[in-house]
Amino acid sequence: MTKILSITLFFTSIVLCSLRAQTKDLGLPKSALIKSNLALPSVERMPKFDLEAVLKADSINERNKVGAWRFGYEHNVDLGLDNAGEWTTLVNGDRIWRLYLSSKDALSINLIFDEFYMPAGASVHLYDPQFRDIVGAYTDWNNNPSEILGTALLRGDKVVVEYYEPKAVEGEGKLNIGIVVHAYRDILNQNVLKTLNSSGDCNMDVKCPLGIGWEDPINSVALVIAVGSVCTGALVNNTTNNGIPYFLTAHHCLGNPANWVCRFNWDSPTPICAAVGNSVDPGPPYNDINGGALRASNAGSDFALIELNNLPPSSWDVYYAGWDRTGAISTQTTGVHHPRGDIKKICRDDNSAIAVRFGGADCWRVADWDQGVTEGGSSGSPLFDRNQRIIGQLYAGGAACTGTTDNGQADFYGRFETSWNGNSAAERLKDWLDPSGTNATILNGYNPNVPAVVNDAGLIKVTGFRSTVCNESVFTPEVTLRNYGVAVLTAVDIYYTLDGSPYTVYNWTGNLASGTLTTVALPPLTTTGGTHNFFAYTQNPNGVLDSNSINDNVSTTFDVVLGTIPLDVTIDADFHASELTWEVADANGNVVFSGGPYSNGRPTTYVTNICATNRCYTFTIYDSDGDGIQSFGMVGNYTLTDSAANVLVEMTATDGNFGSSASHNFCIETTSVEATATTFSQFAIYPNPTSDLLNLDLSLNSVHWVQVKLYNATGQLLQDQQLEGNDEYATTLDLSNYSAGMYYVNVIAGDQMQGKTIIKK
Repeated sequence: MTKILSITLFFTSIVLCSLRAQTKDLGLPKSALIKSNLALPSVERMPKFDLEAVLKADSINERNKVGAWRFGYEHNVDLGLDNAGEWTTLVNGDRIWRLYLSSKDALSINLIFDEFYMPAGASVHLYDPQFRDIVGAYTDWNNNPSEILGTALLRGDKVVVEYYEPKAVEGEGKLNIGIVVHAYRDILNQNVLKTLNSSGDCNMDVKCPLGIGWEDPINSVALVIAVGSVCTGALVNNTTNNGIPYFLTAHHCLGNPANWVCRFNWDSPTPICAAVGNSVDPGPPYNDINGGALRASNAGSDFALIELNNLPPSSWDVYYAGWDRTGAISTQTTGVHHPRGDIKKICRDDNSAIAVRFGGADCWRVADWDQGVTEGGSSGSPLFDRNQRIIGQLYAGGAACTGTTDNGQADFYGRFETSWNGNSAAERLKDWLDPSGTNATILNGYNPNVPAVVNDAGLIKVTGFRSTVCNESVFTPEVTLRNYGVAVLTAVDIYYTLDGSPYTVYNWTGNLASGTLTTVALPPLTTTGGTHNFFAYTQNPNGVLDSNSINDNVSTTFDVVLGTIPLDVTIDADFHASELTWEVADANGNVVFSGGPYSNGRPTTYVTNICATNRCYTFTIYDSDGDGIQSFGMVGNYTLTDSAANVLVEMTATDGNFGSSASHNFCIETTSVEATATTFSQFAIYPNPTSDLLNLDLSLNSVHWVQVKLYNATGQLLQDQQLEGNDEYATTLDLSNYSAGMYYVNVIAGDQMQGKTIIKK
């Protein structure tokens, strides 16, 4: 009976924010401003699909309250600047690329760019051929490390994608479409196909009398458009009251938040209150934020915490909801949500919530809504206690409308106090919502648009380096500075320290309006290997006392591993990621790095950063079910790459089914790492390539035994020799009985090790 919204593909993961508004108003697309009208390029038509079969499957899922509540069919495509569309060069040397897409009978179309990078001055618009509806512009403001972007929805079954590129940045942009979503349910205009996809008539718009006095928490809630599915979530406050855009939703809503669109303030100005009628779309421009990064999640209470890519601007009047993790029973509960992707609704139960276990999760049970209800698409929406604090998020339930009344069935919400604790920061809320360790059990909400004092400056986050830094002792920390005060911020002192050393002060000057923020790069710091703590705080905004010190400071912990090389292990998981684990072992079989298992659900990409030394290793990936990374026609992948994007390990099973495990041998052979540059005074292998015999000569000092191992490309040990002598060693390896291909020789001498790749002809 889970209210869960699924997705049928995967994308790579995303990290940090740019903290700016999502789209930039650049007016009409460039092609509309050219006097000699440009003819549309040839249309790229999406193939037909069996809508009747899709609706039948949806109907079964909805009747039993399992599976997905979907609004769109996802066409997997590969359409980009180099293989589709048409280029036009303007008189001044600027260029326009346009792609004309059609998906017959679509109620709306939205796109997922699996490659997106805009150089300065470049932009992307989406529009219908008559320029009646325009989405964008997406600009360098939308750039992010994942180079993934999900777009807002465009009405109709035709869309023109237009990329404008100034001559000065020719060839620098990236744009490729990975998915075209054909909406067969209309979540933009509920007046169309009402019996197909609108929410039930017993729902209440948030501007109904039930919502009076709840304006702040209502403004925390947003619709989540996740490719072809929808969920709900809410901005949540943290104990520093500094407005980091943490967004709480359900674990079962997870796919890749990088391609999400979160729509705030989608409220009908003319409310419908448990009656037959149509809510009113307030119309564009919509308050959309594109993408975010997963910070923590756990199926044990079905929660997911996302840090949105951008900070909602002050003009949106958003609110960061408070919370209560005491576990105290609330005698009244309220839900705010987007049922079936509809205009925002509100519901209330005037009886006490009950703590229960349901479907493997710790939940609050709302036995029967007294006013309003929830439906599919409400998943992840917040449950508020009578003090307007979040105590859970919607996990499952059978509640629904029967006409203008509800059906009397229960809903279940994952409990906030269970979500608070977990085995690690990636599985609990407390590290993110209580970064200073105050141990608060109750926190009120935060309105960033109501400054409490005239002069109030504070810090939001620390960036500029990874949590694990490989072979770098110098880094440049960056802090995000926000003006929380009424007065324009023109100066503030930023104090910072590394590992408790004497504070250094950085005197910032500038012009920061109330409610806005900027990134400040501090002078470089030098440190040693090991675990370190960076701490910073603000003082003396505009040269006066800061009377609100609670939002002043930030800190972060990071590890520096010198004498190492950064590697990225990337797992493109299928629907059953809990079956996947991996490990990296050295030549002696010692596991030095490992990862997984991951979370089931929407296919997701997981990236793990590791710091390796100059050695040979074996990478092994395991699937406990014995079918590799593939399910329901979706094939995943795994790779291991170095900082130069060289692929050291890659999946060789073309269909993703590598069985229970697959192993690959790889060596790091660079001499750039000082700690291993003098491993051997001589290590010669010849001839390479070879057709049969391989000679190995090496010279060592005061080492009386050497072990030589030969592996094939999948990591299988073929030969293992131990040589005894003094300083001079030589041996011959016979490869005549092996097939042509790549092999690895690993030499271990005492506590030293080197490896080399060889080719058998």
